Amino acid sequence: MNVKVTDWLQAANHEVELRRWRDQSGAGTKQFVEEHSFTDVSPVTVMWYLMNFDEESYRLWHPAHVGLQWESKLPGPGAIHIAWEKILGKMAAYRMRVDTPELSPVQPKSPVAVMTNPIDTEGEVLFHILNEIFQEENRLRITCTFVFPEAAPDDFVEAHRRHNIEEVPGLINNAVPYLVKKTFGYMMEPEKLAELGFILPADAS
Repeated sequence: MNVKVTDWLQAANHEVELRRWRDQSGAGTKQFVEEHSFTDVSPVTVMWYLMNFDEESYRLWHPAHVGLQWESKLPGPGAIHIAWEKILGKMAAYRMRVDTPELSPVQPKSPVAVMTNPIDTEGEVLFHILNEIFQEENRLRITCTFVFPEAAPDDFVEAHRRHNIEEVPGLINNAVPYLVKKTFGYMMEPEKLAELGFILPADAS
């Protein structure tokens, strides 16, 4: 990953602004919820990917994704990665920590959920992202809830909403299949992947 000095400065300023909005807001928040629906993918696939993704597959999520660095790669809560991406045309370096869903300000409705919270350099949460995964017959539904400080500008919140609408299909259709094939090999038959729970049988109903 090649990061310019201007990128570092923009990322640092981005965190300063997030800290300011958080401090100005107190307990006040604003949020949005987006629903996504897919076929032929299982919850275990998505959970496996979110614990194992790499820089190559991260870039496949969305054109604004620039790079990825793992700070603490753990199989669950406590894992931390730094996601470099463009927000409103400027670089952000989100230090993302996996937290237990019970810490979400919005309680999850699904038993399968991942909470990835952007945190500052002291480990304090800047805003919350809750991803809930529901299996409905042969369809997978992902509910993404973003909770921001109330002082965050509306255009900043809207930029994340648009980004989420665009990136989740990129996650399911591009990034996940890429990492499955990279990890398990192109020779693995679809029936074996289905047996492991990584894809659903084509005739599932």
